[in-house]
Amino acid sequence: MKLKSLFVITLLAVACSFASAQTFGFASTSGGLYCNYEQIAYGVDLSGAYDIVDNLSVCWSAYGLSGPNGTGGGFSASAANTGLPVTGKGVIYGDNLYDAFDIGYLTGYGYYVDSIYTGEQWTVLTKLKANKVDKYGHFHGSYSWIGLASYSTFVFGDNYGYLSSSIPKAGGKEASRGTTAGKPVARPKK
Repeated sequence: MKLKSLFVITLLAVACSFASAQTFGFASTSGGLYCNYEQIAYGVDLSGAYDIVDNLSVCWSAYGLSGPNGTGGGFSASAANTGLPVTGKGVIYGDNLYDAFDIGYLTGYGYYVDSIYTGEQWTVLTKLKANKVDKYGHFHGSYSWIGLASYSTFVFGDNYGYLSSSIPKAGGKEASRGTTAGKPVARPKK
């Protein structure tokens, strides 16, 4: 009996550790997947906080390159209904998506580092639950993510849509859009 109880407790502990990490694709309001997707892990470095990877591997692969991902952190929060298209409970995080994009120039030989600190911030509210999709591929329910782009004290853009249980190139779904932040992955060589 004791050995069985120990096995069940161990199994629950292992299962809970895997449940703390989640991956979602970003879908537009019309349902197309963006090339970046979010990977979120709870409490890895600090209890109550979320580690974020804004995965850009599919975005970079469009250029035949391997480049950096956006990274950041966040916390559980609730956004009041102030007129934005996404409200309610979720995780609010900021990441360095814009700086990850500004890695360098594309060349015939790949890219080289020419990083410039942009000072631009990508802040996202994600509801941590993928929307349901019907047999025709249409998303249902309310929008489940919104991102705000800012620099200094100026908010210069937003984007929002559905969370998908599919990520770009997974399950036969190709990214039909650029990134959620609306910037190209790298600056073309002049």
